[in-house]
Amino acid sequence: MLKLGISSGVPSSRLAALLALHRAKEPETPVSMEEVTSSPDLIEGVKNGRYDIGLVATTTPADDAPLWREELAVAVPDRSPLLRYAAIPLGALLSYPLFQYCPLACEVLFGQEWPVLYGVTSYELMTVMVSAGYGVGIAPRSRIEQSRSWGVVMRPLADGSYWIGTHMFRSERNDSPAIERFVKRAQTIA
Repeated sequence: MLKLGISSGVPSSRLAALLALHRAKEPETPVSMEEVTSSPDLIEGVKNGRYDIGLVATTTPADDAPLWREELAVAVPDRSPLLRYAAIPLGALLSYPLFQYCPLACEVLFGQEWPVLYGVTSYELMTVMVSAGYGVGIAPRSRIEQSRSWGVVMRPLADGSYWIGTHMFRSERNDSPAIERFVKRAQTIA
């Protein structure tokens, strides 16, 4: 059995593709997953052997090489005045309540000095609040594009491209052929 620790904010479409590929190629090796809210806790869990592999969402400087990268964008209600922008300036967001489900995404945009935010525990709850017109959200572009049927529109950011990435950490205590095969599959999804 492979034990995975997954931090919130890891792009779900690529994770789903990786798990589907693993299941198709190696159904005899089950995978157990645990979502871990703190990246330091997840990394510590990999180091102490609680997890064989950790997938952690991180900021991605230009010289960094994450496993996956996702561009951040703005989730806007389909009747918002912000839709007049083809790409939304960060300054325009400051006039709207901002829902955060992934603190890392807001850290990428605003550094440590975030505007007033409303924390939500899931992407789905953020989407519900945005769709209902209570504010806007920041999330990976691919997730927002999948939410169009909810009444949410994706707009890129005008002030440049902002990214979050997914890094893979492996346990040095447990190095098995199954772990090695899983890592190679992850690299093919990238």
